[in-house]
Amino acid sequence: MTAKQTFLTSFSLLLITALFFISCERKSATRFPEGKDIFGLASLIELQGDETTVVLNDYFHSASLANIDSVITHSSLRGRLSSDRELLYLSARNLNVPQLTEVVVWIQGTPYSLITRKSVREDITFRFEPGERKYRSVGIRGEMSDWNPVPMTLVDGVWQVTLKLNPGRYQYLLVADGNDMLDPDNPLQISNNAGGFNSLVEIGNNDRSKAPRMYATRHYRNTIDIQLVNDPDNIIVLWQNFRLPPENLNVEGSTLQVKIPGDAHHKERSFLRVMASAGNSLANDLLIPLENREPVTNPDWLTREDREATIMYFLMVDRFYNGNTDRDDPVEDPEVAPRANFHGGDLDGVLEKIEEGYFTDLGVNAVWFSPITQNPLEAYVEFPEPKRKYTGYHGYWPITLTTIDHRFGDDQVMDQLVNSAHERDISVLMDFVSNHVHENNPLIIENPHWATELELPDGRQNIRLWDEHRLTTWFDDFLPSLDFSQPEVVQTMVDSAFYWIDRFGLDGFRHDATKHVPLEFWRALTQKLKEEKMFPEDFRLFQIGETFGSHDLISSYVGSGMLDGKFDFNLYWDARAVFAIDEEPFERLDYSLHQSFSYYGFQNLMGNITGNHDMPRFISLAGGGLGFDEDDTEPGWDREIGVGDPVGYKKLSSLTAFIMTIPGIPVVYYGDEIGLPGASDPDSRRPMVFENLSTQQLQVRETFKKLTHLRSSNLAFVYGDFNTLEASDEIYAYTRNYFENRAIVVFNKSNESRTVSLDLPTWFRGVDYQVHFGAATNMEASRLEVSLPPNSFEVLTY
Repeated sequence: MTAKQTFLTSFSLLLITALFFISCERKSATRFPEGKDIFGLASLIELQGDETTVVLNDYFHSASLANIDSVITHSSLRGRLSSDRELLYLSARNLNVPQLTEVVVWIQGTPYSLITRKSVREDITFRFEPGERKYRSVGIRGEMSDWNPVPMTLVDGVWQVTLKLNPGRYQYLLVADGNDMLDPDNPLQISNNAGGFNSLVEIGNNDRSKAPRMYATRHYRNTIDIQLVNDPDNIIVLWQNFRLPPENLNVEGSTLQVKIPGDAHHKERSFLRVMASAGNSLANDLLIPLENREPVTNPDWLTREDREATIMYFLMVDRFYNGNTDRDDPVEDPEVAPRANFHGGDLDGVLEKIEEGYFTDLGVNAVWFSPITQNPLEAYVEFPEPKRKYTGYHGYWPITLTTIDHRFGDDQVMDQLVNSAHERDISVLMDFVSNHVHENNPLIIENPHWATELELPDGRQNIRLWDEHRLTTWFDDFLPSLDFSQPEVVQTMVDSAFYWIDRFGLDGFRHDATKHVPLEFWRALTQKLKEEKMFPEDFRLFQIGETFGSHDLISSYVGSGMLDGKFDFNLYWDARAVFAIDEEPFERLDYSLHQSFSYYGFQNLMGNITGNHDMPRFISLAGGGLGFDEDDTEPGWDREIGVGDPVGYKKLSSLTAFIMTIPGIPVVYYGDEIGLPGASDPDSRRPMVFENLSTQQLQVRETFKKLTHLRSSNLAFVYGDFNTLEASDEIYAYTRNYFENRAIVVFNKSNESRTVSLDLPTWFRGVDYQVHFGAATNMEASRLEVSLPPNSFEVLTY
């Protein structure tokens, strides 16, 4: 059945009524009396197992919960409210639950729509036949288990375990008698980016050629046309958090016509969301911002609150720029190497660069800086070998929660910094540490019982057991982790975080070590920010967090009531491998990108990074100054890590072009705009360089600035769909489209020139594209030819 037939069958009577209504409508009508019940756009609810628990406070203001009249679900679901109306329990009545369904929550006569997504997890059994070899224990660990071992059971001479997994690719290893090993029965292997290999399993049918797809083509007279590909038969369109009725939708052939509701006329910024499915396959989701009742098609209409348009710059305060030498106060300790001590960077220096126009010239519109709370005055020996001594120059060892480290600045310069940034439409985000404090923090001195246990029952110390004891492990023996099972701890840390937003007018947070803090804290913090800041001031804050782990773990921290996004490290590992290593194919990167889409949506606020302060600089890996098979830290102490082969500069620019042209939030680590080299921490935290740049560094920076300008001036890169044209060993090409704004991005990672011939989709034919990086192009009928030099890319826009 086609999408048109489905609509006519399901809504014929309503459409007849709607025709009369539309004929009588003379001016904008108010149908959705949105009150103060909900802030922002409600995220999808993923149905899990036999029963899914929905925390309604994640979506609605706590004061509104008592006013819930009723909840109506799709006929295939059963919904049950808890007596206090804080929880909604959803369970399947039968096996015919659609991929997308609507749950309507009625609050004092207003129907809010929450959308559910059916789980596509399936039971996958892993087997290992040891033959004549005898093992006492066998397990499996990998991306599906956050690399924690899962025991296997010996059945009739075969070790086996069944896991419930989403479609996708998973790296894994077997663990036999405590030793990691490749799966001998699986020939599929993949580089682990550390000189070794992991076994690889692919689950499900991942042929995207037949998946439903949508893209916006034009708008006219309060109507938007959306092209439908591969016949989606279940279409849901939301304005804000209200499902549009049938009279606002019409399907003609393969075009969905959406009539923008009159309510949008009364809001300076609102959103249309479009979701669809065909059978068990989901289409890409669309997000269309509206200015009153007009789709936003002019980038000049965007504001700081349009977080989808963020281009973020991450800097370490101590290593960025020294703007006030009177604040310099390094730790006097001969056992501390200079690279592990304070260098003099401060908030004055950040302010100076804001007012100089450095960030504006770069084209970034958000600055995230490392923690600035007071850190200890002494140095400490870190737990891991070789037991080096460090200071808290990085800011991650807080001995206070609400005062600025005297080496970084004071309240006055912080006020100036935020005000100066806002005058230039630059958002300011602060790195907040909630997981732990330093042992000299009065909080833990006065409340020692607020710390998690350091000594484990098996005699080990609970230090850096990142996955085994994820929610209790300490980062070091002088950094007690906080026990968030105690309500007093949650409230104290929530209040501390809120202080910074409330006192200085910050635009949000980057949250440190997110996965080591229970969900209850993030829920409490986000609730306070919504109800005491975002609701009253009608201002959209932005929270992004750090989590190394599986897609499942990362996604559990993202959504309504949680954080807006996380850094997509899984995508970064694949991007780093593909752009840096000649033999790694683009198919790996394209698959990884679509796997992220399947978890976070095509329209997401995930952070796509060039690197960060905890890992080696990409350019040194790409140029060979540091080997993938080397320890990533010790070489930085033993020798001067450089770029290596100058091709590293080109590869860095290609990585930057990738993160600037895909969905999500591009995040550049300071120094990557010029190709600063280095091994891992602390070598990746060298002082920023502003003067006497080499020709190659200047070229990298100019390319960076051109890419940020392209992203900022083409809404296709912010709100557009994504469609892969080619993903082969050495060529990667994709399109982005947002109404008339179309873009084509092509990469060549070969060490030789390549002419790429692309078969363009219909909507991309017959227009004159602008070429931005000098490649020769030729358009004939439906085919576009692009001639690319070695290790290069091209961006074409219309």
